[in-house]
Amino acid sequence: MQNSLILKIALCLLLPIPAVAQEDAASPSLKKLHQAIAELAARHYPGSTSYRFQDTIGFEYSTRIYVTRVVSKVVPAPLAPERGPMDDGVWCNVWYRPGDLETEPAYARSEGITKREFFKEHIYYPNDSRNKCHLMVTLRLPLKTTKKQMEFVKELRELLNQFGKHLPAKNE
Repeated sequence: MQNSLILKIALCLLLPIPAVAQEDAASPSLKKLHQAIAELAARHYPGSTSYRFQDTIGFEYSTRIYVTRVVSKVVPAPLAPERGPMDDGVWCNVWYRPGDLETEPAYARSEGITKREFFKEHIYYPNDSRNKCHLMVTLRLPLKTTKKQMEFVKELRELLNQFGKHLPAKNE
């Protein structure tokens, strides 16, 4: 009885899970895109850290946790902890999503800049119709942004507008 249980547990751990295999096949490697974003962030924010995990790329420099109102249609909006930049910092999250935004329904939150209590939040949805995918980008900068920070935003947007060239070819 005990040997049977051990065998069943071992089989569960060793056998591949089909749902994970399908998810990996649907998501391209973001390694090249992460590298390009990390290099840009490091050029403008030496000492910044970046990561890549599954369908997400992120980077930050000089950040902290703020307790602030969430962006919501509920009045009053609830409070929640949010990571954001200090005066010289930046925080960014880039989420890869399948689907062409020219044919998919629009997101409830539109692109643009929202002044939050402690920082400005840029929301951006770059689209790649050729690869039928897009990104959901949240970039947070200090309320008072410098010309240097705005130059970084311009360069980041240029890079993200061409994110498809950093994705692997369909046959890779």
